[in-house]
Amino acid sequence: MTDSDVKESKTLRFIKCHNEADLKRLYNYDVDVFAEAGDFEWSLENLKKEQKQGWEIYSVEMNGQTIAAVFLKFDGDNLLSKNTSLKMTYQGQGISHRIKDFYDHLAHSHQVKYITHFCAVDNFRAIALNESHGYEKVKCHKNGEVVEWKKTLSK
Repeated sequence: MTDSDVKESKTLRFIKCHNEADLKRLYNYDVDVFAEAGDFEWSLENLKKEQKQGWEIYSVEMNGQTIAAVFLKFDGDNLLSKNTSLKMTYQGQGISHRIKDFYDHLAHSHQVKYITHFCAVDNFRAIALNESHGYEKVKCHKNGEVVEWKKTLSK
C-alpha cells in the first residue's frame, strides 16, 4: 500500500482495497456493521464482483475502526459513488457529510462535471443527505429499490 492509496479527511481514513486480501479484511471486520447495506447484499463475493466491474472500494476508518465502505468509479466526466451505512455508534456525528465532502474533493481534483450517487429508496437519512448537498433525484433502478442522484459541479 502506498501513500496515494490512503486518503485522509481530518480523522477519517479512506483506504483503497487493491486485492482479495484487502477485501477480506473489509468484509471480515464486522459483518453485522454492513448487513443493512440497502441494495447491496454484503458478501465477499459481491465485493469481488463490484471490484471486477470497475468500482474502487475503500474502507472508511476512524479511530482504527472500519465504520463504512465506499464504492467509487470514474465514468467520463462523472464520478459514480455509493456507500454502506455508517456503523451505528458513529451515526449522528456528521461523518456522512464528510464522506460527501470526500466525493466533492475527488470530483474537483479529477475535474469531472458531475457526481452521481446511488442509495436505497428507503434510506431516508441518505435521501436527506443527498438533498442537503445539492443532489437532484434522477431516476430509480432495480425495480425501484435504488435511487440515482446527480450533482452538477461548478468550476
